[in-house]
Amino acid sequence: MFDKALLSLKDEMIQALCTNLRIQSDAQPPEEGKPNGPGVARALEHALRVAAQLGFRTKEVDGHAGYAEYGEGEEMVAVLGHLDVVPAGEGWQHPPYAGIIENGRIYGRGTTDDKGPMFAALFALKAIKDSGLPLRRRIRILFGTSEETGSADMAYYSTHEELPVAGFTPDAKFPVINAEKGILNIWFIKEFSDLEEAAVALNKLQCGSALNMVPAQATAELALHGQVIQVKTSGVSAHASRPESGQSAAAPMLDFLSHQDLPLTIQDAFAFLAYSLGQETLGENLGIAMEDEVSGKLTVNLGMLEADMHQIRGGLNIRYPVTASKDLVLSKLSASLYEGGFDIESITNTPPLYVDESTELVRILMDVFSKKTGLDLSPMSTGGGTYARSLPNILAFGPQFPEQSDLCHQADEYVEIPYLIKTAQIMASAMYELAK
Repeated sequence: MFDKALLSLKDEMIQALCTNLRIQSDAQPPEEGKPNGPGVARALEHALRVAAQLGFRTKEVDGHAGYAEYGEGEEMVAVLGHLDVVPAGEGWQHPPYAGIIENGRIYGRGTTDDKGPMFAALFALKAIKDSGLPLRRRIRILFGTSEETGSADMAYYSTHEELPVAGFTPDAKFPVINAEKGILNIWFIKEFSDLEEAAVALNKLQCGSALNMVPAQATAELALHGQVIQVKTSGVSAHASRPESGQSAAAPMLDFLSHQDLPLTIQDAFAFLAYSLGQETLGENLGIAMEDEVSGKLTVNLGMLEADMHQIRGGLNIRYPVTASKDLVLSKLSASLYEGGFDIESITNTPPLYVDESTELVRILMDVFSKKTGLDLSPMSTGGGTYARSLPNILAFGPQFPEQSDLCHQADEYVEIPYLIKTAQIMASAMYELAK
């Protein structure tokens, strides 16, 4: 119904997306009116400017979010996603903030997570608008600004703006995600005093830049016989909801440090972490392994680690099954960390989400996907966390197709242009079905 219209809008969509990709919009210190920093604010300003040029009503919600809206009616359906991104990290062969097009691919941080899908949604709404088809509900494209750092943007939005009666967030996979694991972010610490004499001193260890990314680089500075030695290890970054798809740079660094002539107390601490975490992603060596039929196995990622001769401090990102409780995970984890001499410093928890597949929203989205692709699939679970937990009546829907690899949070993140258009076409049909 909207496929031809979106093909005609392709060049304009790509140009708008590439312009936004050139705005570095990872989280930065807040400024007045810019709660997540100037980069995210500029990305939001640009998206709303494009939306206004396309003929939509727009509103900025005190810097926390913004939206474009079309149609009339008392009720509103929403497509919500985010313009903030995770840090670029290491290992890119293409500039992460250049929006380069090469061999039918657009490269850049945010192409799949989540700028690409959100500009596809915006132009999908343009195709609906141009069709002139009647709608009984308004459609709102809602741009968030802090999904990657805890979704405080949607908490603010939900207390200041209208809530949708239905909708979706294109921030996961097709066909539909009806179960999202719980997410625990945990910082742990071990402090040192009265250390034993040793030949080697650890001046500094730094690993990782975000808890929800598998760290691709680790750097240590050691002092030995009056000399300073730099040691670096490399890995492969991946989204923390799928840590097994990456390779942590922390693992070889922990193994290396546990075998150096550091004070024995520090050696033992690194040996404990190397055994308990390292490349282990299922929590087995931490004693927290668990799974269920709905959402699968618990995963754990050591996303950040820092240390010197005074302390070791690290951050874990744990995705636990929808039928488990945070209290069960924490009781097992705290006991294990205590055995290694570590204390839990802070905890944040995002509860799991589960929506029965018989609900109307699931059925509508599944039907749209099936008709547009010819695929007969079932709803899925994910370890990822999306805005589906932040607003009522929302489910994750796209943009990753079953045959595609997951590129979220990875170096050289890209979107293939034919898939970008296909995503927009599916979302246009879904929006129309929810609003007609």
